[in-house]
Amino acid sequence: MKANLLVERLELHAYHGWFPHEGEFGQAFTIDLSATVDIGRASATDHLSDALDYGALIAATRRLFTQTPHKLVETAIVFLGRGLLEEFPMIQDIFVRVRKVKPPIPERMSAAGIEMLLTRD
Repeated sequence: MKANLLVERLELHAYHGWFPHEGEFGQAFTIDLSATVDIGRASATDHLSDALDYGALIAATRRLFTQTPHKLVETAIVFLGRGLLEEFPMIQDIFVRVRKVKPPIPERMSAAGIEMLLTRD
């Protein structure tokens, strides 16, 4: 029984970016996750130990996304997605969206970013 576990608009401060001020001061990012998992066992037992604990998923996302600065958001998103697949074997695939809330460009917008789907295959 497959389902998607969702984390929407997780707000994190990180030091990713091409420009020196991004690495020095950091900036706000939002992250969305959608992880495909089998919920058959968890729905039958009603035990957290049989489910993908979204608290643990969020903690890992925070650690992976903020621990190592990257120049490109492309590098950061791949690092994050691969790390989550490695840490959580029950994730079959994971959709990750990373947005810079205030990118360092003059045009007005709500965010700029990148999204991708990573699978175990």
